[in-house]
Amino acid sequence: MQIKKIFLASSSELKDDREAFQLMIAQLNEDWILKGFFFKLVIWENFVDYMVKGGLQQEYNRHSGDCDIFVLLFKKKVGEFTTQEFEAAFGAMQEGGRPHIYTYFKDTMVLTGEIDDSIISMLDFKKKLRSLKHYVTRYTSAEDLMWQFSRQLGKLYGQDQGMAFEITDRTPQSQIDSIALTLVNRTLSDVDAGTSVDADRLHTAIVRATDLARYTILILAQTVRNENWASNESLMKRTIPVFQALTEADPHNHFALGQLGYALKDQKPPDWQAAKDALDRAIELRGPDDGGWPFYDFNRALCAIRLDADFAQSRRAPPAVRKAIVDDLKAARRGLDRFDDILAQAQNRFVGQWLQVNGVRGLG
Repeated sequence: MQIKKIFLASSSELKDDREAFQLMIAQLNEDWILKGFFFKLVIWENFVDYMVKGGLQQEYNRHSGDCDIFVLLFKKKVGEFTTQEFEAAFGAMQEGGRPHIYTYFKDTMVLTGEIDDSIISMLDFKKKLRSLKHYVTRYTSAEDLMWQFSRQLGKLYGQDQGMAFEITDRTPQSQIDSIALTLVNRTLSDVDAGTSVDADRLHTAIVRATDLARYTILILAQTVRNENWASNESLMKRTIPVFQALTEADPHNHFALGQLGYALKDQKPPDWQAAKDALDRAIELRGPDDGGWPFYDFNRALCAIRLDADFAQSRRAPPAVRKAIVDDLKAARRGLDRFDDILAQAQNRFVGQWLQVNGVRGLG
């Protein structure tokens, strides 16, 4: 059994993320232990507050340099002790090639009222990292951090190569979750674009994963779709089989159905009918215009306009079709603050043309 020590350093402001990281390591160990690896997490909470020569912080610093992996999380500030732990780890890496160092910056909205002088420590630390030619990795949530770090463990210790992706009735649930996350990571990673993932195995793993694993997968797929739909259609398109499996696993999850509808609409060529079908179901599950998820209504209207054969001939739509589209656009206007700006975007200008052809003067 190979024991790999992971030292986790962070400021107190990321207490929830520290706890999520601990839980993630415990979950990963359930699978990795079958492959001969055990990850021992070293955190300050596990130290006993006894007196040691040079002070307890010096003991922390010694452990940060004497580990296999050093992970640092930060957001608005980087304390003096955290900086010392990083320097100890970095010095040990320069001397002996270890530990592997990962720095993760939580990229999230910060209220201006929460900013104080401590933010200077974060800016100084980023500057220090740049001078060392070590660049931070951004993460937006505990789920995103779990995804990124689990991928790094796979690259370091060969999880992907050693994992059997076959799932049987005897496969432990923890391994099913690990397989699902690994296959989804491969599918959605731009780095792994050339890696072929068996569609049936991907589908089976997602359907049989736990609710927690599927939630993580949903957030990851949503992030990839949202960040790439306009700039990297081929990467965005890879989210479609993921959303399809998620909707089969939970047919009542309107969020997954909505994401599927968006992806089907934005792929090239678009599948307008399948996208509308997914959005029909998402809106049905969401309930009638409740003020939430107004992009469902807007995108369904886009699909319906593209499916309107009369519009292609510059003719008015039948009354029922016309009413359904106008109702969706009105619902979208009520829910979207920047509706007019969205309507003016180049890819949406055909909506105004449809309104003109159909004699619709306003959506108020």
